[in-house]
Amino acid sequence: MKDPEHDDLWALLGRARTQEPSQFFTAKVMAAVRQANERRGRFWRNWLRYGLPGALAGALAVFLTLFTIPHGRHANTRPVIVAQTEPSDVAIITDLDYNLASEESSVWLDSSGQ
Repeated sequence: MKDPEHDDLWALLGRARTQEPSQFFTAKVMAAVRQANERRGRFWRNWLRYGLPGALAGALAVFLTLFTIPHGRHANTRPVIVAQTEPSDVAIITDLDYNLASEESSVWLDSSGQ
């Protein structure tokens, strides 16, 4: 068995060049950490500024949609429409309905008689 101290690999590694970190290594690492913290802070500031109000608006829209649309037995009821009319308008509408009904039936009678 070979002694690990006299192994050829260890001899080769002993002759390899060693890398020394640059003198600015620590400064570069600290700048990267600060930049990451700044990005993370920017994300949360933007979330509070833009994302949160949008999420709240979406939740409010869903809430209002769910609770303002009629469900169940009241879903098929139509709203009552009340129109203010002059008394003369009612007489004209009544006459118009009568005239239209008589006109439609006379058109059919005329075309069937030919």
